[in-house]
Amino acid sequence: MGRYDFRPLRVHQTVSQLFASERIKHVPSWHEVVGTIPPAQTLVRTQPLQHQERPRGSNVRKSSKLFQPQRVVYEEDTLRKEFFGDHPWELARPRVVLENDGRDAERKDWSLLSQPDRPVDGE
Repeated sequence: MGRYDFRPLRVHQTVSQLFASERIKHVPSWHEVVGTIPPAQTLVRTQPLQHQERPRGSNVRKSSKLFQPQRVVYEEDTLRKEFFGDHPWELARPRVVLENDGRDAERKDWSLLSQPDRPVDGE
């Protein structure tokens, strides 16, 4: 039959011929319905409708926070805000916090804020 299967279009005709030749004894209950309302003649599906642009002045609005991530808040953020509020010029000279050998915690007493060899900074 090729690329398309035409059997659904001929189901009423086939059942009528089988009943006329007495190969089937009873006509199926759907036979009259398919005779009055035959299957569709189009074998190819139509393209679905594309989304159309909404008019500019419409009152329908999406939620603006629908796909936005939740805000992550850390305790350190309040400390930084307070520190830089007290010392605004610390922002003028940015710092890169690096440890020389990773043993600063052993050599320094971090229970005190001021260190003798290190100036106070925001980090």
